[in-house]
Amino acid sequence: MPYMTYTQLKTSAKARMTPVMGRLVGAAAIQIGCTFLISRVSSIPALFTNSFALQILLYFLSSILCGTLTGILEAGLCYLFLKLYCNRPFSAGDLFYAFTRQTKTCLGLSFIMSLISTIPTMPAYAFFLRFSISMEKMNLTAISSNMDASAVTIPPEMLNLLSIALFCYTPALIITTILDLIYSQVYYLMLDFPSCSVKELFGKSRLLMHGHKGRLFYIRVCFIPLILLGIMTCGIGMLWIAPFMYAVQTEFYLDLVTKRKV
Repeated sequence: MPYMTYTQLKTSAKARMTPVMGRLVGAAAIQIGCTFLISRVSSIPALFTNSFALQILLYFLSSILCGTLTGILEAGLCYLFLKLYCNRPFSAGDLFYAFTRQTKTCLGLSFIMSLISTIPTMPAYAFFLRFSISMEKMNLTAISSNMDASAVTIPPEMLNLLSIALFCYTPALIITTILDLIYSQVYYLMLDFPSCSVKELFGKSRLLMHGHKGRLFYIRVCFIPLILLGIMTCGIGMLWIAPFMYAVQTEFYLDLVTKRKV
């Protein structure tokens, strides 16, 4: 039996969502609000501008913390959509499922996923931080000398820092994208196979996604215009777009897991 195309996944997701769209929008509002509050932790490193090493350390720790908490919320959203697809009653409270049940497993999954997304970007962040610190010092020097900051020429060594940062960020983006695709199903698998360990769940996701990473990547690329539309509406549109994206991804998971052994 062939796997479903993006168009088929999208059509099925819309049909499933329509009767309960109001509750899904409410759940999306709570999830987006919680994610926004969690993301504020990432602003902590900027408070310590006098220490480069401390900023690097705090950026790493805050990124891991934000990623872990966001991952736990994502697991709750997966739980909500699996209940929807199993024709079971759901509520916005399901978003916090992993804070009370399967907490240890979900914490392990979220922690590792946050490491996967953070570690490859650390070199790029370090060079970006060096560049921004140098720019700030240069602007302060220009202001103290009564010079026009916009007329100050950026030294070649600072441009080199920016170039190296961009050079480091490109492979980091490729690595994190590939790893995210490979392990994209860990939260769904955790909910379907509650007795599995963290290591087993990562192995199952790797097996499940074998030969399907390109298909999921295409689906996510198709989401980009919708995400841009949501941004253009000051984020309000994401209240409808986010549930649709998760519904399609749930369809994708169910399509995979019912047609191959894990």
